Parts: sequence; C-alpha cells; structure tokens
Amino acid sequence: MNSTLQRYYSGVRQKNAALSEQRLSECEKKNPRFKSLREERGEVVLAMAAGKLSAAQAQSRIAAISAERKNLLIAMGQPANYLDPIYSCPKCKDTGEVGEGRKKLCACALKQMQQTLAEGARINPKETFAAFRADLYPTDAQRSFGIRCKAYCEKYVASLPHPEKPNLIFLGTPGLGKTYFANAIAYGALERGIDTLKVTAYRFVQDALDGIGSHTETMRRYTDVSLLVLDDLGTEPMIPNVTVESLFRVLNERNTADLPTIVVSNLTREDLVETYGERLASRLFDGSRTAIVKFSGNNLRTRQS
Repeated sequence: MNSTLQRYYSGVRQKNAALSEQRLSECEKKNPRFKSLREERGEVVLAMAAGKLSAAQAQSRIAAISAERKNLLIAMGQPANYLDPIYSCPKCKDTGEVGEGRKKLCACALKQMQQTLAEGARINPKETFAAFRADLYPTDAQRSFGIRCKAYCEKYVASLPHPEKPNLIFLGTPGLGKTYFANAIAYGALERGIDTLKVTAYRFVQDALDGIGSHTETMRRYTDVSLLVLDDLGTEPMIPNVTVESLFRVLNERNTADLPTIVVSNLTREDLVETYGERLASRLFDGSRTAIVKFSGNNLRTRQS
C-alpha cells in the first residue's frame, strides 16, 4: 500500500478510535459500572499474561464481562454493540487491505485512490488501459503499435516495483498517445497500491524554484516516490542552475535507489542530449536501466470523439 493510503487509513482509525472512546466515556458517566467492567477486563488480561489464569478461564471471565456490558447498554436504550470497535469499512477493518497471506487492496481503498487521483498524484482517471481504444488509430501500422505498446505497458505495471528496465522514455511528436500510456501506467500502479506521482516538467521546475536553499517535502517526494512520471520534458523554462541541476539530482537519486521513472517528451533523443547536456543524458539514457519507446504516425487527438 502506498504512503498516501497509509496516512489516510491511519487518520480513519484515529478518528474512529476517538469516537469509540467518546462513547465509552459517555456510558461510564451515566453508569459507573461500565468503568468497573473495563477495569475488570484489564485485570483479567494481565492475570492471563502473568500465568495466574488459563486462557480458558480468561475467555470465560471476558465473555461474562461482555455479556453484562451488553445488558447494561440495552437497559440504557443503546444497541448491544454500541461499544464495539468502530470501523468505517468492516470488511478490511480500516486497514485498506483484505485477504490472507499476500494482501489485496480493499474496495474502499480503490475508491479512495480514485478520489485522490486528481489531487495528490495528478493522474487522469479516464486515461487507463481499460479505456484504450484501438479504433482511434488511423492506420493498421499505428494501430498495431498501439496494441503492442498497451501490452508492453501492462507488463511493466505487473512487474512493478522492480521491472527489468525500471525507466521508460516515451518519445515522439504531440498527439501520438505518449501521455495516455504514461498515465495508464500510473493509474495501474496506484491500483496495485504503489505510491505514484505524475507531474509535468513545468510544474517540476516550479517546485524546484520553491525549494531553492532547502530540501522541501515536495522535492523529497520526487526523489522518494515509488514511481515518478515526468511529462512534457522539454516544455519547462530553462532556468540557469535550477532546471538541469534539479532534474539531474532527482534522476540520479532515483537511479541510485533503484526507483522506476517514466519520462515523456516531444523531443528527439538528440534534442534531449543537446538541451540538457551529456551529464544528465547519461542518467536519462542509461541502457542498463532504460527502455526507449518511440511513437510515430498521425495525430490521434483529431480523431477522438
């Protein structure tokens, strides 16, 4: 599960725990016997831990305490389960995961991710593998490429967080589907519970400017997030001592930490080398870590409906 979801469920559990404590406090004020029962239950647990009570004896005592508490609640006009643990999602008990052994994301976690896509991760929930349309391609060759690219990207997602080639570079002129596939990968990664961030190169540079002179949380997120998608590289302002240096630091730290990065650009490989220099290009085009996918053909945006 990604860190964003972990923080979300931690907050949910804290909120529900506070509500449970509030309910218990209200009951104890109305009838002191509730407090006595709570203390008795704690003494039983301690006695069992110290070996003074067997597990069977402790379970019997706890069952009797629970039964009395339920009777008191009913007498007060409350449901018998009023003081049971409170869960926003009883299925996963507010953990976001279900199943034995290898856990899977609960349906509530998938719903929560979809709600936060546009906020924190900046991922378009409409550009997914499921929404892929082969009929938008104007030629058989371009359509065949799109289908093969989709299969390749789906395989990449399935291999996360450690693909054979962790870095992908999508190159080609505008309107060929580069950003679509990058977004689909990001969405698929989120569905698998992998912490993902998609950002334009322009926004990246703005954040780098804001973080000059300090290691801000935003820039640490670029270096530490499990999957980074950097879109529109080459459209950002070239600010001396900021743009290239910040890109180099993030790419270098991510390569060192073996974290996957996807870069999308309308520039050619040669243009990227000329624009950013050999030092950054060596990190960008490291053949041991990077797969380059070149897009070509007619602009698809004019065919979308």
